[in-house]
Amino acid sequence: MIQVGVDIGGSHIAACLYDSMDKELILDSRSTLHVDPNWEARRVLDTWSAAISNTISFSQHKVTGVGIAIPGPFDYYEGISRITGVNKYECLYGMNIKNELASRLSMPASQVRFINDASAFAIAVSTIGKAKPFRRCLAITLGTGLGASFIVHRKPVFSDPLVPKSGFLYDQLVEGVMADDLFSTRGLIHLYYIVSGKRASNALEIFQAAKKDPLARKTFQLFGQKLGKFLSPFIEKFGAEVLVLGGNISNAFEYFKDQLIAELPINEVHQSGLMDNAALIGGALLVDDSYYQELSDVIKEM
Repeated sequence: MIQVGVDIGGSHIAACLYDSMDKELILDSRSTLHVDPNWEARRVLDTWSAAISNTISFSQHKVTGVGIAIPGPFDYYEGISRITGVNKYECLYGMNIKNELASRLSMPASQVRFINDASAFAIAVSTIGKAKPFRRCLAITLGTGLGASFIVHRKPVFSDPLVPKSGFLYDQLVEGVMADDLFSTRGLIHLYYIVSGKRASNALEIFQAAKKDPLARKTFQLFGQKLGKFLSPFIEKFGAEVLVLGGNISNAFEYFKDQLIAELPINEVHQSGLMDNAALIGGALLVDDSYYQELSDVIKEM
């Protein structure tokens, strides 16, 4: 069965075919297009459908559906955008994106499915990635913001007394500061400035500097220590057996791994290894009808 996985971000869309038999992406089919989140609605939707169509045209077999990982707020079950007040895709607010894309792609709306991007990442790592051998997993993404998903047997958990409200960690406070402002690119940049007095423009710059600069390495060590202290009570309460990291900051895992693990109640901590492909895989897995049926109640909660 050939499915399409889609990853929609603030400035891009990526689509790729996924072979469910071989459990792998067909990377030659990947189509990535730039999107300005402030474009008018028609241009955004036309660009999204163009990327997906480009990928579908690569397949020599019938494509069974499209699974899309997209940040919220979003009505993932009905496919309606609720994004507002965040200076991106405001033009789509209230629109039924499921119907709009299905019409452009000439496929039934039932074949177009949506999921939160952090949950898509977690589903991928727990289905074919480093968390596959474990029942309970916490998967986080460290990048523009802090994404998180608590997983039990491949299913995200949102309304459970063992997890924070809606399964979010980004809005938790750490000494009066939102976790999203600490465990993200901007948080890392600020920490580097405190440690070194130097200003970096992005996480990659600090990562590259760490190869020679002891202050950049110290920044990552402090970042790992603080992150571990923050995550520890959530991991313990939930009973997570493994922590999996993704996002661009996780590329520097070697520099903060020891400090992170030292603060945690578990030793099973892994970089996802799926690079930028996890959300694509997680999206594609939605096309499996039996799995989507298992997830349907969860998706309604997102």
